[in-house]
Amino acid sequence: MKMWCLMIIALMLTVTPPTATAAEATTIEKDPVEMMTIPAGPFIRGSAPGEGRLDEQPRRKIYLNAFAIDTYEVSNAHYMKFLDETLHKPPMNVFAERPFNKEEGIAELPVVQVTWHDAVDYCFWAGKRLPTEAEWEKAARGNDGRLYPWGDQAPTPKQANFERDWEEKKTFVEVTALPEGQSPYGLRNLAGNVREWVQDWYASEYYASAPDKNPKGPETGILKVLRGGSWKSFDTDLRATSRGKGGFALKTHGIGFRCARDIGPGQTESESNTQ
Repeated sequence: MKMWCLMIIALMLTVTPPTATAAEATTIEKDPVEMMTIPAGPFIRGSAPGEGRLDEQPRRKIYLNAFAIDTYEVSNAHYMKFLDETLHKPPMNVFAERPFNKEEGIAELPVVQVTWHDAVDYCFWAGKRLPTEAEWEKAARGNDGRLYPWGDQAPTPKQANFERDWEEKKTFVEVTALPEGQSPYGLRNLAGNVREWVQDWYASEYYASAPDKNPKGPETGILKVLRGGSWKSFDTDLRATSRGKGGFALKTHGIGFRCARDIGPGQTESESNTQ
């Protein structure tokens, strides 16, 4: 009897736990922020001839799996949290010569002076990644082929922060500002304020050869893609189809980012939206 008890206990200790489901295996975010779910399905990417620049052509229907993306650009407050928990080098303080983390009144402004690698590192630390260029464009224009995140009307200061001169802290708007300029999915400041790094390498003719499903950009390249225009951009650069580019070590007063993440097949929309 004693021997049987010992055998039963041994079996219980060696049983392998069941494999976690996709929902249970969801990445735990280090720095939770509000995200929006972009449902799976097709959208119209790019511009027709005569409507945009050559690198935005051809206009094609692209299918993307569901994903989640930050509602707002990464703010200084959230980036400071990342710096506090890591040994990452802080960005230059664009407002004064004092250290970045000593500057007051900038918590809700978008972080700038970040390279592509800085953006990748933050998103990885937060349990996410940079959005692909295709994901960014779908999040900005929806599936109706609109010209700007808010529709086809030319931008106004109520919809986007653009064509500005440098005025230090007054140059930027808070990442939660300008609700009239939000995209069909509720994302803010996809046009203006700061340009945003995305995951892809840049190639001027990539749209013609890209796959019709979940394109992730060229495998190699020299420059990375920037989207969305900044506080100093003209209205043509605010179009949801407009493509920018820069070296991955580039950092300026007008470049920031937001993060994205995959959604597992067993995960619901409510589970993917984090407040």
